[in-house]
Amino acid sequence: MKSSHSVKTSLFTLSLLALSINSAYAENAPLNPDQAQNHASHKTAEDTAQAAPSQVESESKAAETMVVTATRYSQDTDKIPGSIHVISSEELKQQTAVSDDLTSVIANLVPGMTPSRQKLSNQGENLRGRTALIMVDGVPQNNPLRNGNRYGYTVDPSMVERVEVVQGASAVQGNGATGGIINYVTKSAKPGDHWKQTIGTRVTSNLKDDGTGGKVYYNLKQYDEDYDLFIGGSWEQQGLYYDGNGNPIGMNAIQGETQDSNATNFLAKGGYNFDGGDQRVSFSASRFQLKSNQNYIPVKGDHVNGTPGTVVRGTPDGVPTSNYAELYNFGYDHYNFAGGELKFQAFYQEFEAVYGQASWWPTADKKMDQGAIVSSKKGFKLSYVRTDILGWDDSWVVGLDGMEDATKQKLMQSGKDVTPDMMYQSLAPFVQGDFLVSDSLRLSGGVRLENTKVKVADGQTLWGYGNAGHRQVDIIGGEQNFSQAVFNAGAVYDLTPSVSSFVGFSQGFGLPDIGRVLRGNWIGGPSTAPVGGAPIDFNTMPAVKPVVTDNYEIGLSYSDDKLHVSGSTYMSIAKDGANLSLNSGGTYDVTRQRTDIKGYELTATYNVLPTTSIQSLYSHVQGQVDSTGNGSVDSDMDLKNLSPDRLLVAVNHSFSDRLNGRVQYNHMFSRSKEANGAGAAQHFEGYGLMDISMFYDMNGYGRVSFAVENLLNEQYINYFSQIRNHSSYYFSGRGQTFSLGYELDF
Repeated sequence: MKSSHSVKTSLFTLSLLALSINSAYAENAPLNPDQAQNHASHKTAEDTAQAAPSQVESESKAAETMVVTATRYSQDTDKIPGSIHVISSEELKQQTAVSDDLTSVIANLVPGMTPSRQKLSNQGENLRGRTALIMVDGVPQNNPLRNGNRYGYTVDPSMVERVEVVQGASAVQGNGATGGIINYVTKSAKPGDHWKQTIGTRVTSNLKDDGTGGKVYYNLKQYDEDYDLFIGGSWEQQGLYYDGNGNPIGMNAIQGETQDSNATNFLAKGGYNFDGGDQRVSFSASRFQLKSNQNYIPVKGDHVNGTPGTVVRGTPDGVPTSNYAELYNFGYDHYNFAGGELKFQAFYQEFEAVYGQASWWPTADKKMDQGAIVSSKKGFKLSYVRTDILGWDDSWVVGLDGMEDATKQKLMQSGKDVTPDMMYQSLAPFVQGDFLVSDSLRLSGGVRLENTKVKVADGQTLWGYGNAGHRQVDIIGGEQNFSQAVFNAGAVYDLTPSVSSFVGFSQGFGLPDIGRVLRGNWIGGPSTAPVGGAPIDFNTMPAVKPVVTDNYEIGLSYSDDKLHVSGSTYMSIAKDGANLSLNSGGTYDVTRQRTDIKGYELTATYNVLPTTSIQSLYSHVQGQVDSTGNGSVDSDMDLKNLSPDRLLVAVNHSFSDRLNGRVQYNHMFSRSKEANGAGAAQHFEGYGLMDISMFYDMNGYGRVSFAVENLLNEQYINYFSQIRNHSSYYFSGRGQTFSLGYELDF
């Protein structure tokens, strides 16, 4: 008879053959940890409401440490062999009081995230040097076939309860997470919410006549033993941004802007519990739109002489730039299905991004046109979770994901197609598990089999694009199929009750920007280049092969009553990466080359007093590429993909039960890349920004917040503008900006 140890070892070996993935997605139902916890324990709303306030608060704090984005089942972050960052609702309130921009929130709080561009486009905003998969309630927002860099703005911050961030490559959510996963979990009704209504407003101003913006939002929450309901809406108008010198900040008329814009978001969610609470159905619908007000015309800057772009009054040509996202989500949960939990999610999303006038040359006699990317997604996620099968505090999940995405890029005036119709189809079974080997050691692993099909219709490039020096070449459509198993394995080991360590390996799976490849190479305006010529044949195009990223990471943490310190170091390798390489026409082409990225991250929180805490983080990332094609990296990576070294120091202090505040200082350190096989020289001069926020609870009469972004009015050129080396992208960052907010529950 085998010993208990040998049995566990054998089972783990077998498990790793079938299991190696830190699977992750936030299920639509229930969509928040509170509901998941209540269903698991069959606790009713009445039971919770009658509990002592301290008990409810304790349960809420415990729920904050539970995530589903990293394992596809509810798991404590301490049990996951990787870097997981949960931005709580409290942290969201602190950060959005300063800047109502989710990309800025993540850039402030998550190590390895590039600084926010403060623009509608999120080009260059990466996580650990690679693309992050953005999700809303587990639904992917990225467009896998044509990355228009607009997927960062599809939900308003007032609709978001918390943000779960998985740092490092992961395939658990499917295509796109070569740098990590960012999942926005929207608000839901909680136990104790009895037709609770919240109304809020926020005014932001740089004390200029045209630099004031405002926002109003409304939430309705009802929680009952049998059902729950959430209805929310928001409207925001943003004014013009000004820099530290008091000058209007320039606009990127092509890529789009958040300044001088209107945005609306409507969200409705509901769930119904039946069969004694063992089953649940849920549904949500969301509609988000951000549109430019068309009040200003950009004035190009001069990056060579250090003159940032600005604006003048006027009406840009064409229709307003905009983002539009409409999402429907259905969920079914059976909490007692064959001794486990059955989860099903189905979703549908419509997305459209409209860009500004640009030099497209769709025909020989037309230069300017306006582009748009339209996409529709539909898919499902099915999983079955069992716990304590072996009696070793073990959790197991098996499931199947499917998604179809139809995307194209088109021109709005000439009616020409920039890309042909493209379709992405994916079907991926997976299995994942973790269990205790001893009181101190937890092992986990999983595998996901990605089966991907990409279909492309026949077409023709624009007159301004072509192939091998020719214009308007034919595109031969077709179909390519890929199958790829992606794995992970990891271990969490507690050295002492206060010291824990982890080691992990995970793989990410993604596609290159296929639409960018299919539109051909930029040729530009009038020249002697002939029309026609060698076609672009999708069927033999090696550039569309998937990118598989191997991520290795080691971490160590220490926690006691006052101090929490953690650090990790990682290496990310893509042997056949897909990087954007700047061409002579000022646009980017997809280049397949090996890419190695490595870095380290340190975070710490110290409770100096019961009323005072200090928070800090430091991150460093660097990357190299193979510019010669010999399989070895030899050149520093384009800095557009990387973040600068960054130090954050923040102090939180409660002056009383009703008054608290936060001051934070973010410093970006200088860095450079010399001219090499990976492109031109890039230089970044670092800068530091200080923000302050204050919050006052008026005891039943509402809550007031006051914040100042860039308190010291630092004049700086933002990170992306400094390393882009292009006058059309050369912009200052926001100067001193004041915000006043008010929120009332009734």
